[in-house]
Amino acid sequence: MNQDLPQAVLFDWDGTLIDSGDILLQCWHAVTTLVLGEPFPITEADRRKFLSMRGADSFPLLSDDPAVVARLENEFTDAYLELASLHIQPQPTSHSLLRSLRSQGIAVGLVTSKTRQRLNCDLDVCEMNNLFDVIVTGDDVSAAKPDPEGVNAALSTLGASAETSWMVGDGPVDVLAGRAGGLRTAGISHGLHTSEELINAHPDVLVADLWELALSWGLELPQTSDNSEHH
Repeated sequence: MNQDLPQAVLFDWDGTLIDSGDILLQCWHAVTTLVLGEPFPITEADRRKFLSMRGADSFPLLSDDPAVVARLENEFTDAYLELASLHIQPQPTSHSLLRSLRSQGIAVGLVTSKTRQRLNCDLDVCEMNNLFDVIVTGDDVSAAKPDPEGVNAALSTLGASAETSWMVGDGPVDVLAGRAGGLRTAGISHGLHTSEELINAHPDVLVADLWELALSWGLELPQTSDNSEHH
């Protein structure tokens, strides 16, 4: 293996490897209107904040009533599973990059705040079930990103060292979790967050998309788009 390449690369999911901002916001608005009587989040700041959090952390911020929180979670899951096949798609070159990394002997992990149930739905829709060596979801940790618990768990499973591994994500919490775990970090600006937000988290590199990330590692991806591969 090229010594300049990472030993392992951990990826965030929503916004990073798949385009899911549309469905997440639709579900949030539908469920909060149903349960709370009005849509949330509305402001751009709230949208970026809440769409990056796991439900276990976000829904309790909307109500002190455990029954209401449970209903928000259940209704959100139902809405998501119903809409996923119509709204979820891989980011351009997601498949190609993951396959290229693995062909180079690089371990590939997924560290997401998403529930296992919703992630499994996404993996099926995007045909990405067999592209990861380890998956850590929001259900598997007690503390979500920016806490490095999920990052550390993934590296431990892979037997990879932090010093030779990368965390890649579209949000500040991804960069902060990677940094806290001692990994090098890449912020990717094609997702749910702005370049400015990512810069403020101080990633080692900031790239526009997965293609540019591959180039930064000296990987040449095939010209075929993921959409044509997928369909």
